Amino acid sequence: MTDATKSTATQSERPIGITILGISFIVVAILMSIAAAMIGTFMAMLGSYSTMMNNMISAMGGSFVVFIGILAGIEFAIAYALFSGKSWGRITVIVLSIVDFLIHCATLVIGNLFAIPHIVLDVIVFFYMWKPSVVSYFDQAKSKLV
Repeated sequence: MTDATKSTATQSERPIGITILGISFIVVAILMSIAAAMIGTFMAMLGSYSTMMNNMISAMGGSFVVFIGILAGIEFAIAYALFSGKSWGRITVIVLSIVDFLIHCATLVIGNLFAIPHIVLDVIVFFYMWKPSVVSYFDQAKSKLV
């Protein structure tokens, strides 16, 4: 195999970190879907037992289910983008890691020491998404369209 063929074969493979991130987004989306089903069921049961607040509890449960369902759909979409090499998936992960980093830094300032592992993970993900192999994976998928 020549050097040009090796570099093309290397660029066409998905980096292992992208696979891990994609799987983690799928797992979180599945857990969110299960949580939405459980919350919806619980709120419907709770609403049927309460004579005074049954409509309010059922409506609140329905809005929680819709909100969590939308978040789960976004998680599935990000996983799809990561597995297919869509450039917007990389940009989305970078933006989410920055936002998550800022939120966890703010909670660290008020004394949440459990934010430290999240901050470390956000920094790792942020810098990983700028690795040349990751950038070339997403650029290669973009160049297939042209």
